[in-house]
Amino acid sequence: MIINIVYAYNIATLQDVWNAAVSKWIAPIIIMVMGTLSLKFLLNRQWSQFINFLSIGIGVAVVVYIAPEMFNQNSNLINSASDTAKMIN
Repeated sequence: MIINIVYAYNIATLQDVWNAAVSKWIAPIIIMVMGTLSLKFLLNRQWSQFINFLSIGIGVAVVVYIAPEMFNQNSNLINSASDTAKMIN
């Protein structure tokens, strides 16, 4: 615990802290929970709940992994939105 606090203190930006938290804590927890519940649904042959859970899990994974890159200040999405706003004004 103390090592993680010292590690986070030495990181320069909040983006680096977020990336470190995702890679060290959030990603493994998401994968373990999704794997466990997927096995539970498959072993109980609850196909509709499995498909619903899988689609929600994919949505969460997209938010956790892709959203920081999509909404980065230098991303294509932000650049195109700002260019469109400049053309409107």
